[in-house]
Amino acid sequence: MSVKRLDDCLSVREGTLYVEECAALDLLREFGSPLFVFSEDQLRRNVRRFQTAFQAGWPDGPVVVMPAAKANWIAAIQRILADAGCGCDVYSSGELTMALEAGCPPQWISVNGVPKDEDHIRRSIQVGARLTIDSLEEVDVIERAAAELGRTAYVRLRLKPVLANFVDHSDFVAEGLAPTDIAAIAYKGGLTFEQVMAVAPRLLHSPHVELVGFHQHHGRHHRSTRYWEAQMAAYAAEIGRVCQALGGYRPQEIDIGGGFAVPRDPFNAATNYGEPLQLAALHSVSKVMRLFGSRPRYAVMARLVDTVAGHPNRHPAPTIEDYAAAVTATLRRELPKHGVDPRGVTLQLEPGRSMHGNTGIHLTTVKAIKRTTTPIRWTVIVVDTTEFWFTGGRYEHHLHHYLFANKCDAPMTGKADIVGRSCYGDRLLPAVPVPDVAVGDVLALLDTGSYQEVSMSNFNAMPRPASVLVTGDRAHLIRRRETEEDVFRRDVIPAHLARRPIPRTPTDGQAVEPVAVARRQAEVAA
Repeated sequence: MSVKRLDDCLSVREGTLYVEECAALDLLREFGSPLFVFSEDQLRRNVRRFQTAFQAGWPDGPVVVMPAAKANWIAAIQRILADAGCGCDVYSSGELTMALEAGCPPQWISVNGVPKDEDHIRRSIQVGARLTIDSLEEVDVIERAAAELGRTAYVRLRLKPVLANFVDHSDFVAEGLAPTDIAAIAYKGGLTFEQVMAVAPRLLHSPHVELVGFHQHHGRHHRSTRYWEAQMAAYAAEIGRVCQALGGYRPQEIDIGGGFAVPRDPFNAATNYGEPLQLAALHSVSKVMRLFGSRPRYAVMARLVDTVAGHPNRHPAPTIEDYAAAVTATLRRELPKHGVDPRGVTLQLEPGRSMHGNTGIHLTTVKAIKRTTTPIRWTVIVVDTTEFWFTGGRYEHHLHHYLFANKCDAPMTGKADIVGRSCYGDRLLPAVPVPDVAVGDVLALLDTGSYQEVSMSNFNAMPRPASVLVTGDRAHLIRRRETEEDVFRRDVIPAHLARRPIPRTPTDGQAVEPVAVARRQAEVAA
């Protein structure tokens, strides 16, 4: 059998896509369509690469990899990470619960976010997790809770160094072409030097609080290693500035956050910054051709439309090893310049998308094909998934790499929009090259392991799909497919509405009584 490897966990065998040793089509037959698929082996490989690369670059002290739970907080995934020796970056109380239940050591749990409610703070102190202070208002709550619990609160201050030496445009869609340094300043996370100094002396002298170090996180503004070098240089300078102002304070821990790119890097690949000019030109040509009548106008427009094509990112991002070298070399060079000795300091990092992205794919089945031939040529392929199950990626304007799992070796003979099943436009892949596609073919969207499954919604009252974990040649259900009853489970019918007559159809006069509605009405009436 001929085998063509796409990466560590994906391969093509006789034209069929495999995840590790499992055929994608077999997974779909067993667990249904659509389906999220995750590779345990790829996740473990990613963990080892992060641990090895960063420890090699940071011989001064321990390295703790603390993947962001928000990227994929499925229980089975978190168990794998804890088993592989990881900590965890958590934002909410629910993520803290998941990290603890997965078996993550509390001292390796980074509790981030602003604002944090009092119960979340108290629980974090009680279990011994690290609290990242990200607002001045938290300090009173932390001191009071620690005193009442009779425990020490271990805290870090989240700094907000200005990235003055990195002015390339930010990849975050919300900022568009804004320089990265300005976009980072506008972000809500982090404390300015003045804000830090308003509370840091108090923390150092508090009988119930131990300031163990610093934290920073700017996110995935740019995929280059230059961006990370600029971040770490600015971070080292800010750490030194704070330590000097505190009379020579020396941190035990330095947390660099995350924001490393996925190798194929779908992030913001759907944004074409030249598109407004192209559309303006298309509009101008359209208006001019209107003077010549419909037939000539559509003939010209059809030729122009034929030139429109979408393509995922064609340039791979830096490797984990590249990022590790850039980060550690910069920190080790810059920290001593600002009076901070890195020896014995624990280095922590919180990769999210780069840890999980290439561990997952999404499988979805072609349900309909619509072809327009006049006055322009356009093809729409409808699949049984939806953009509402890729909310994280839609927010970040992802354009995923893709292939048809049963036709991996087929030549690209046409072009089509690939759209989802919701009543929105649901344009998953815009005007992309496709093979000769038929109803029943299976589309695979790659690099969906981070932020996608955990950000799904129930728009159009659609039950969300299942998730499976592939381990070698075995597949395990790790999140079951929802039912309609699951979708409506949170709904409550007030008593005065439950007593209202049930609507009747205009045709046969019979009561329209959906099972779920009838059951809830009966519960309320009882």
